[in-house]
Amino acid sequence: MKFVLFFFLVVFPLNSAFSLFQLVEGIEDAQIKKTAISFLDPALIYVASKNSLYKSQDKGETFKKVSVFKDEEIQHIFFDSYLANTFYAVTSRHLFKITDKTEKLFTAVDEELIYTVAKHKGRIYVGTSEGLYCAEEDILNWRKLKGLKDEISVYHIEPAKEKVYLATSKGVYLLKSEDEIKRVFIIRESEEEDGLIADIIKVDIFDEKKVWLGTNRGLFGSSDAGGTWKKLYVEGINNLPICSFAQTKLERKSLYVGTTKGFFRVNLETKTSKQIFEGIYAGGIFWVEFSPKGELYLSTSRGLFKGDYFTSSCQSKSLGVLIEQEPSIEEIQQAALRYNEVHPDKIRKWRNALKYRALFPEVSLDFDKTITTALGVGHSRVQVGPQDWGINLKWDVGDLIWNPSQASSIDTRSKLNTQLRLDILDEINRVYFERLRLKREIFTSSFSDEELFQKSLRLKELTAILNGYTGEYFSRCSNEGKPR
Repeated sequence: MKFVLFFFLVVFPLNSAFSLFQLVEGIEDAQIKKTAISFLDPALIYVASKNSLYKSQDKGETFKKVSVFKDEEIQHIFFDSYLANTFYAVTSRHLFKITDKTEKLFTAVDEELIYTVAKHKGRIYVGTSEGLYCAEEDILNWRKLKGLKDEISVYHIEPAKEKVYLATSKGVYLLKSEDEIKRVFIIRESEEEDGLIADIIKVDIFDEKKVWLGTNRGLFGSSDAGGTWKKLYVEGINNLPICSFAQTKLERKSLYVGTTKGFFRVNLETKTSKQIFEGIYAGGIFWVEFSPKGELYLSTSRGLFKGDYFTSSCQSKSLGVLIEQEPSIEEIQQAALRYNEVHPDKIRKWRNALKYRALFPEVSLDFDKTITTALGVGHSRVQVGPQDWGINLKWDVGDLIWNPSQASSIDTRSKLNTQLRLDILDEINRVYFERLRLKREIFTSSFSDEELFQKSLRLKELTAILNGYTGEYFSRCSNEGKPR
């Protein structure tokens, strides 16, 4: 897996223009625990670090620190589903309701710690290190539900239509009413000794009978509303601690999972996963949050990352994103023709040169040397006659109209040149667009490590072919040729 990751980073440098995620600026803290986006006003976003709360009112373009909680950590944040501009902040000791003012709704007793809070049908549920509390929102008369033992810690609460799921230190409980609490996922004593913990639970947004459970030892699932459970052996995240789940209505068959070792996209049909790390340099993904339009926020150990690759607007222009800051097919074609000396300009230059050739005459140089010999009695006298130089110029005016060299030489070479040019263009087009399709497939599909390695290797091969035809022009003019 490490080799595949290294190879993929070589093929796609992190500073590529096609980075899926970018670090959000304006947040002082590095460790981000939670992100919450308003259902009623998507421009309103809250981000929680260990003890500070940040707010954005412009869809995450800018953030402002609005609260600092001393001597306690932020555990959870969420918006009210029905009341605009109503927000809840959960710390280890208190529950706060934030509107135009901040109101303290609940305080933990003694050494008790608060882990999570949820609202469901006018009631507020608080999960702590010592059980579950409940109160009517309008009355706030808190009472501890007796269906859970005091030693049970409630780590996450997931409301459904008529039910409430609880992820606890003893397994998963199903709350149908205050008097009816049933444990539906049991951590056996042997497993409990090994430290199996149910950290987070999520009801599938497309099928309420499907429930996903994240533990410190991988992913579990139920297809009958918690009646039965089985562990999902998904290659890549088999036993990784699960921190968060997320789904978007733009993708029906995918589950996005944040783990202590990275961010994964799980294909629920094939039970395979693909690790997504383009632009992310953090290992721990504490929380995954989708905006209504499909923008994705990752709360990580290295800051808040944002990616819009999964939005419908980005998908519609995904081809433009793929070829951004890379040479176009026209540029590659021109570079290949010039590098291989088969560009049409070459034939044009030949023909123009042939026309100019007719303006120059045929030149001949003559040297005339006459020798006269006079023989005397003693054969002693030789006379050398006059020495004459001559030059002849000859034009064929018809060559200005028709030159036989054009038919005998240039036309033949032109045909060969044209055929070679068409062969090169055909190969360039095939390789260029195969590479785009493969690049798109790698970023949007789930593959096993071996499949990812093979496809990345093929991508590297296609890049090498383009470089071979263009004399390294492709890499020089794309992000793959820039220093990492």
